Amino acid sequence: MQKWPKYYESQIIVPNPKAQIGIICGWTKRHEIESLITKENLERTVAIGQLYSKEGINYLIRNFYLNKNITKLIICGKDLSGSLKFFKEFLNNDIQDLKKIIHPEIPTKNIDEFRKFFKKNSVILDNVADINKEILQTKKLSASWTDNEIDFPEAEIRETNDFPSEKISFRLEDKKICDLWLKVLDRVIKFGQTKMSKYSEQQRELINLTTVISDEDPDDPYIPEYMYFNKKDLKEYLPQMTTSKTYEGVQYTYGSRLFDFKGINQIDNIIERLKKNMQSRRAIAFTWDVVDDINAKSAPCLDLVNAIVQDNKLFLTCYIRSNDMYRAWPQNAFGLRQIQKIIADGVGIKMGKLCIVSNSAHIYERDFLKAAEVVEQHKPKIECLHDPRGNFQIEVKDKKILVKHFSPEGQVLQEFEGQGATEIMDQIYTFISDVSHALDVGRELAKAELALVNKLDYNQDNDLKL
Repeated sequence: MQKWPKYYESQIIVPNPKAQIGIICGWTKRHEIESLITKENLERTVAIGQLYSKEGINYLIRNFYLNKNITKLIICGKDLSGSLKFFKEFLNNDIQDLKKIIHPEIPTKNIDEFRKFFKKNSVILDNVADINKEILQTKKLSASWTDNEIDFPEAEIRETNDFPSEKISFRLEDKKICDLWLKVLDRVIKFGQTKMSKYSEQQRELINLTTVISDEDPDDPYIPEYMYFNKKDLKEYLPQMTTSKTYEGVQYTYGSRLFDFKGINQIDNIIERLKKNMQSRRAIAFTWDVVDDINAKSAPCLDLVNAIVQDNKLFLTCYIRSNDMYRAWPQNAFGLRQIQKIIADGVGIKMGKLCIVSNSAHIYERDFLKAAEVVEQHKPKIECLHDPRGNFQIEVKDKKILVKHFSPEGQVLQEFEGQGATEIMDQIYTFISDVSHALDVGRELAKAELALVNKLDYNQDNDLKL
């Protein structure tokens, strides 16, 4: 037998690779489960591992097919993402569209073999304190769970190119979180640097990806069918960010750090501070505990939220040091939008835009193909959003190109004139924030210059009649 486990070795505790009992502990830390098990029972335990997502089942199956010794599964721990619930349904054949989750490289007959055996030979523990009792009463099976150890072909990984880019500080904006997610995936796939992660897995990474959401309704989130979660899943997830609730076996949640950090409700503090002084620049909350987290094995990825008021609206800026853009960013964004609403409602003002700075914005190798496919099938909208810096009216008159700059509300701010497109662009480029808007204006100015030189009629947004 080759070195085991083959997948996620650094994230799995292996007390005895020849033992029979495997433990899946959801989001409860594997080291906490290990600490509950006696030395004698650890000798009967082959592995203790967490299951953070539905897709993790693929690597669980792959590892199991490389170790015939495993004949019993104990499922326990906290289920913060629905992954354990999904696994239980998987064993009971209750999953629709399973092909969307399971790697096509794993044959159906092997999936069925795995299900058939572990449906009968698994137990669900509601209380992790019962784990020693369960291990002790497990009878040793003489037969292996499968006849043949199989090393399935690796999941297809789409080849990617490291296109040249600005390397640091990228900005993307959209009205809705899920529409923006498509743009996020597109940019990380195209411009992310391929590098090894600490989990012995390749990743593509952008540094300081700034995402801006302008119009997501936190009370009625827009979640299209192409997303890997639905409104019910999101509803189950949000309390981890929007309440101080903690879960047995889980050291902390973002919500517990924001709403009850050593007895301090930082979000309430932000609300009260802004109610007293709308100009405050100290409306900030942290999740990072310098004393506890600086050398901790696991530390918060979301580190701070910072509220500021402009135009009588509550804007929120959030910093995430490490952000899985495929598996975590959408839920993070919905949770932060909810926090923004809590603060805005508490202060008594409307919400402005939400800004998230993801220092390490990455997609892991396991999701390269899925990320590329969702972008291909649901291409990001190519649209000129209303540029917050205003719009331009272009005309050709008196042998000149005349341009008026309007505010988003339609007020004339300033006027420009020139003999050619370049002359005008030199004057107006600082008043354009959006790339698609800049391309549109550049196209129109080129048409205006062509019309001026050739004495043609020019009408903005219409083709020239040559």
